[in-house]
Amino acid sequence: MSTSGVGGNWSLLREDISGKAGVPVVRKAVVRKAGRRGVLRAGAGAGLGLTYGGLAAPSAGPPNGSGVVSVGVVPADRRGVSGSSSRSSGRGAAAAALLPGGYAAFTQACPIPAELLPTAEGVSPWQPGAVFHGIAPEYFLRRYAEFPDVPYYETLPTRFYDLRVQRVLHEYVPGLKTPGYGYAGSIPGPTIRSRIGQPCVVRTYNELDVELSTHLHGGHSPAHADGYPNFYVLPGRARDYYYPNTVPPLNGRPDFTESSSTMWFHDHAMDIAGPNVWYGLAGFYLVSDELEDDLVRSNVLPGVAYDIPLALQDRKFNPDGTLFYDLLDHHGQLGDVWLANGRVQPVLKVERRKYRLRLLNGCNARFLELRLSNGQPFTKLGKDSWLYPAAIEQKWLKFVVEGPVQRDSAAVVPGTLLRPHRVLDPATAAATPTLGTIERWIFRNGTGTAGWWHPVHVHLSGQQIIRVNGAEPALADRFKSDVVILDGGGEAESLLHFRSFRGPFVFHCHTLEHEDMRMMLTMDPRVTATVSPQPIQAAFP
Repeated sequence: MSTSGVGGNWSLLREDISGKAGVPVVRKAVVRKAGRRGVLRAGAGAGLGLTYGGLAAPSAGPPNGSGVVSVGVVPADRRGVSGSSSRSSGRGAAAAALLPGGYAAFTQACPIPAELLPTAEGVSPWQPGAVFHGIAPEYFLRRYAEFPDVPYYETLPTRFYDLRVQRVLHEYVPGLKTPGYGYAGSIPGPTIRSRIGQPCVVRTYNELDVELSTHLHGGHSPAHADGYPNFYVLPGRARDYYYPNTVPPLNGRPDFTESSSTMWFHDHAMDIAGPNVWYGLAGFYLVSDELEDDLVRSNVLPGVAYDIPLALQDRKFNPDGTLFYDLLDHHGQLGDVWLANGRVQPVLKVERRKYRLRLLNGCNARFLELRLSNGQPFTKLGKDSWLYPAAIEQKWLKFVVEGPVQRDSAAVVPGTLLRPHRVLDPATAAATPTLGTIERWIFRNGTGTAGWWHPVHVHLSGQQIIRVNGAEPALADRFKSDVVILDGGGEAESLLHFRSFRGPFVFHCHTLEHEDMRMMLTMDPRVTATVSPQPIQAAFP
């Protein structure tokens, strides 16, 4: 089986390797589009500009003895060159030009997103599901789909939240109010902190004039609450998002290897996720369990006071201080102003001790390579939603573009015909994994070595990446991941374990503008083995 859709050229081969009885699974899905994400230019873009006084261990100070270590970013341009000083002096390095007196980097404080407090715990303040878009049926059942007699792992009373999505006037730089969208009126949105075994219901009110669909990135959630692109929150309406915060069973016991740690929520609405996120719709969702609590209690990991979520983003501004977004540019929006937690190049003063930084690449399309200005390596605690089995020392590699423009460069120009397309049909599942099985998925990027890079995100299940371009992945990438990155002409193999919830869900390129062009397919996990494609088994208003 093959299908194609607008937005890229990557293919998927699926194989059921679980040994469970059922139909053989060998299916192929192809999505086509040309483009490229290239290499980084030496020395370019070293200025995200988060400044920390002492990220190092107490005995390891910065070389200059100043107590200041900065985190720089090399921002890879989707067309193959990174942002340069000439590029950054255009519309958006214009951060300084946005204010009459100019703006000096590293002069405003870096805010830490406020925590969203529950409206109630244990006893609901309103009737769950009594809103236009309802609540997941699983809220009332609380049983694993493949084990209907087994209740979810649940140890604490349900928390209930009210979250309003609103228009805001946000100060990216002091004194300049920029219109945007905000969860609970803030950019980024407030942080939700919860625990494995404690369900949450987030009643989300849409007070905007555009459709919304909230996705909990990294969440193990029912389809109704997963942010399926056209399971909307319509303007003036509300949806109860039910997050079980559970783990699936394994051999009759909770599988705590699936415990999430750092997640984030963002808009995922059909065709408009890119602008909705660009205008502010993203926030952290942090989860702990007994094991992680023990690591904090024993001082292996820093406590909450030294646990800093940092959303790193790029944005572009119009001369009047409003955000610039090109609705006709489907390659992926790139900004030329660097943000941390919604502020342009802020400063964060810290003590000389170890901090836990939860670094989120919240850019629409940009790949980030982070480095410390003193050359010190990071101690990496995890990737995507999960902690590693053991901390990893992480150093970074920089690519250098050399030589003049090559005359034999490809002749393609805008308007050149490439390949016919067929867009996503959200009512049809391209894949129907059987719940309780493990599948091997092979992703292929068919654009060639000069092609776009595509970060492929699969909802519901984390991926265990086993091969990248025919080789074992780097140590930092061998464990659970939300996203596998396909470079130009690249191939990756992942294992996925489908558990707990029936579909439908989607998998897609996480460059948001590619996603909005429907570089996306539907998968629909089922209790009974089923040959695909099939109509989706459930839909919600």
